[in-house]
Amino acid sequence: MKHELRILIVDDSAEDAALIVRQIQREFSVSYERVETPEEMQAALENGGWQIVISDYVMPKFSGLAALKLLHDQGMDLPFIMVSGQMGEDAAVEAMRAGAHDYLLKDRLSRLTPAIKRELNDFVVRRERRMAEEALSATEARFHSLVEQSLVGIFMLQDDIFIYVNPKFGDIFDYEPQQLIEARSLLELVAPEDQIKVMTRFLRPLMEGCDSLHFFFRGKRRDGSLIDLEVNGTRTWVNGSAAIIGTLLDITERKRAEAELSKLWRAVEQSPVSVVITDLFGRIEYVNPKFIEVSGYSENELIGKNPSILKSGLTDPKVYEELWSTITSGREWHGELHNRKKNGELFWESGHISAIKNSEGQVTHFVGVKEDVTERKLAIEHLRQVQKMEAIGQLAGGIAHDFNNLLTVINGYSTLLVRSMDQGSQAHKEAEQILRAGERAADLTRQLLSFSRRQVLEPRVLDINKQVKAVQKMLQRLIGEHIGLVTSLSEDTGFVRIDPGQLEQIVMNLIVNARDASEIGGVITVATTNFELDREFSHLHPGSLPGSYVRLSVADQGQGMSEEVKQRLFEPFFTTKEMGRGTGLGLATVYGIVKQSGGYIEVVSEPGQGACINVYLPRASEPLPAPAAHPAEEDIDSSYSILVVEDEPGVLNLVVHTLRMRGFTVFAATDPGQGIALFEEHSQEIDMLLTDVVMPFMSGPALAEQLIARKRELKVLFMSGHTDDRANLEKILEKGMQFLPKPFAGDALIRKVRDTLKGGAAQTALEISGGSN
Repeated sequence: MKHELRILIVDDSAEDAALIVRQIQREFSVSYERVETPEEMQAALENGGWQIVISDYVMPKFSGLAALKLLHDQGMDLPFIMVSGQMGEDAAVEAMRAGAHDYLLKDRLSRLTPAIKRELNDFVVRRERRMAEEALSATEARFHSLVEQSLVGIFMLQDDIFIYVNPKFGDIFDYEPQQLIEARSLLELVAPEDQIKVMTRFLRPLMEGCDSLHFFFRGKRRDGSLIDLEVNGTRTWVNGSAAIIGTLLDITERKRAEAELSKLWRAVEQSPVSVVITDLFGRIEYVNPKFIEVSGYSENELIGKNPSILKSGLTDPKVYEELWSTITSGREWHGELHNRKKNGELFWESGHISAIKNSEGQVTHFVGVKEDVTERKLAIEHLRQVQKMEAIGQLAGGIAHDFNNLLTVINGYSTLLVRSMDQGSQAHKEAEQILRAGERAADLTRQLLSFSRRQVLEPRVLDINKQVKAVQKMLQRLIGEHIGLVTSLSEDTGFVRIDPGQLEQIVMNLIVNARDASEIGGVITVATTNFELDREFSHLHPGSLPGSYVRLSVADQGQGMSEEVKQRLFEPFFTTKEMGRGTGLGLATVYGIVKQSGGYIEVVSEPGQGACINVYLPRASEPLPAPAAHPAEEDIDSSYSILVVEDEPGVLNLVVHTLRMRGFTVFAATDPGQGIALFEEHSQEIDMLLTDVVMPFMSGPALAEQLIARKRELKVLFMSGHTDDRANLEKILEKGMQFLPKPFAGDALIRKVRDTLKGGAAQTALEISGGSN
């Protein structure tokens, strides 16, 4: 079978071209193309696929030498045979020098086929050699490029002197390669403290026969700074002599990163919050010790499980749906979960859960950082309850204040009406019913004022044990024979500063509450003791303050209370009793008195476990005062003139009417401005100021301050249903001024007026201003 041969013939004679082809066809299956101009040859070469070029030496429009040059210009290495009708020796030499591979005369074309075979074989050999050389050159270039551009330092040592280093090796130590090659030893680049170690454990073993070593040491840069290095060395031979070739890595940043990672790991392990990492399916892969501590599960019990192991069933399923959709979308979830520990204990967790992404931005894991906020939520709930009680107290106090003004008028005129009627008459009895109803209403408003802490007190230093003992017999009768009463009063219990009547209210109301909770009997225990409230207690019980207290405890063995009941226990009019039993103001009154006295009240109770209410009252530092003598009743001297200032017309009319009935001269004003005008006009006649405490534009104490500045001997009596500036008013009262609480009857008014007129001179304006603004 003949081999195919594609020939490009450059000749101006078609007959000569045909003759050449016929000569070759004896050995080859020939396909050819004849060209006779440079343009035609250029086009033919661009088509490609030629295996040999045969060209005439001389042509009218072209030449063989020009064709050979065109072939070389195209960068083509093809066998080129020059033929000519009359080629001399000089022309042949010229053709061979130009790059022709052979030349023939046209009358010797019989030699063409062997020449083609020879040139084709030579071409194959040349091509293979060239390809091998190119491959070797490419390999050497790639190796050289790899070494020169390597991100790893590469070096070669002979007799401990560098015979080669790549640029990266120089960069590590801040040297140019030529500054190291044949100029320095490795030991010169080693930190002084590591030089012996490098010599004895790296260089010497390799030179003595060890094949390879992996080693770490500290290096010294050109500027003297130290770096951490990792080296791999291998024994080799160069020109018949032993040498060391190795790689070097600067691991300073890696070691720093490892130290940082170690630090972060310790931080997570020792974190005060729980940390959990899961895979994409929510299976736990890591938990820190805090997570284990909070949950109560061991690490083995948690790894591979889902965090849903902590579900309590009390969290809305929609929360979990939102959580999962948030983190799977790559966003961070924040929220709270009501979970259950291994031992069944419920707890609240505040969690931040987010996706962990790889360098391509793909989610690979989820991480949760969670904090046990059970104590915080309880504290917030306590605080919310305190704030609610404050709001209710403000409402109750406002209502009581306005109602007291009305009751003052109702009860005052009811008293006058009762006294003006025959005792046996039906109208007298009906008027008495009105008066009794008003007095019961006054009791309710006093309780509301106690709860709202708007009642002006007359506190004294008291022995709480004596107060309890004084009412013990009455308490026993109050609770009934089916319930036992036990007192446990500590002998060293300190004193408290409180209004005596209000302390009695605290004890009575707590006992009544315990009695109502002990319908099936049992024992009520009243106990007193000294108690220190610390910061931890105050943190867990908002509203309490650290300090020294006397604790009064009343405990029962009744049915106990639920959390819902405990949260509403001190609200006015809240009661768990059936309709018609109690007003729901007893414990609200206790709450108000305790808060007004600077104390704290605590409820300890569980359903079915009874209840204990602890009242903490600040321990007083001053001693008990000596008992005061009660003055005997005297006839009142009504020869005085009194200025009455009251913004409530009904109360003003009652007071003026009552005083005038007893013979006093009275000047009446409905506001402080009118009172000042009357005083300026009758200052020589007026002996006493009787004023409401809370009035528009100016308070009673402020009015008293102005008038006393003009008449130092002026006596002052305050009256009010409550006062928003209670603390300052109480300071004024402590300095000897008198106070009449609303509602009041006519007899109480007259007694207070008598006591005020018979008392010492009023305080100076300076002293008054120190207690009121």
